[in-house]
Amino acid sequence: MRNIGVAMAAALLLSACGGGEKAANEAAANMAMANVADTTNYQEEVLKLVPAQRDGVFLRAVRDAGLNCQEVTQTERRDPINGNPSWRVYCGKTPHLISITRDGTAKIISRTDAN
Repeated sequence: MRNIGVAMAAALLLSACGGGEKAANEAAANMAMANVADTTNYQEEVLKLVPAQRDGVFLRAVRDAGLNCQEVTQTERRDPINGNPSWRVYCGKTPHLISITRDGTAKIISRTDAN
């Protein structure tokens, strides 16, 4: 909803500054793209990935969480957590449990005592 207001305000400002119809059309196109992105089911997208691509997603998620991970060495599909698909992911010998929400958030539970 916030994207709609921002896009509308941008379109109005641009048209007032002489940006005209072209600027308004671009703002409307950007708003439409933002709305499509909001409906993406990232769980399905992750499930469709080949293992090497999925490992890349997990590597990035672990690193973004501020955890040390040089390489994903193994993954195992686990039972869903709160209805979200999940995997046990190993960075070397360190296991992490990762679940992916519909909006693409990776929730990570890490064992710091696993080494």
